Amino acid sequence: MGNLSLHGNNYVLLDGTKAPSVTTIIGQNLGWNKNVLINWAKRQTMVGKDADKVLQDAADTGTLTHLLIENHQRGLDTDTKDFTRNQTEKAMIAFSGYLKWVEKTNFKALANEVVIVDEEQRVAGTIDCIGKMGDDLVVIDWKTSKFLYKEHKIQISKYIDMYERKQPKAQVKYGMVLRFEKEECKFHQHKIQRDKIEAGIKIFDTLLELHNSKSLI
Repeated sequence: MGNLSLHGNNYVLLDGTKAPSVTTIIGQNLGWNKNVLINWAKRQTMVGKDADKVLQDAADTGTLTHLLIENHQRGLDTDTKDFTRNQTEKAMIAFSGYLKWVEKTNFKALANEVVIVDEEQRVAGTIDCIGKMGDDLVVIDWKTSKFLYKEHKIQISKYIDMYERKQPKAQVKYGMVLRFEKEECKFHQHKIQRDKIEAGIKIFDTLLELHNSKSLI
């Protein structure tokens, strides 16, 4: 199966080859939201905005939100000097949504930023958080997107598949995509049940086969 480690940033297989990430496989081979993204980029251009910069700004805000959550779980402070004031303000709002969610649940974090390199399928990914909701073992992905997309379900489904194959005794009850708003203190909890997980795994494996077939043409 491969390695399972914490805080790894490089997805490298045992033979030294770089492994593509789960999100890369999905992003490059699915395309379900292609038209939506194209239309969004057109609208940004029409109002005088650089779509690439808007996307990068949103990504940086999401990165800071992840750091705030991870460091909070570890009891650490977060240095925001590498982020803009606007990114910090939005990330803090999203983080307040996380704190609100924690207050309303009995969630206990067990591990975060769990990196799994799958030698068999030659892919890798980073699980945002593994924890317990009561007696249930759950895998969680933090998001600051405005909507829940099917890509999110496929991503977390594959993470669960990779984790359970690495840890055969682990029985994940369900996956969860937890979205936080960046304009007000709100959270949206999306449970991904086992039937959806199995469907997501099947879709990802099909995308991976397609990805690997590109080299044949």
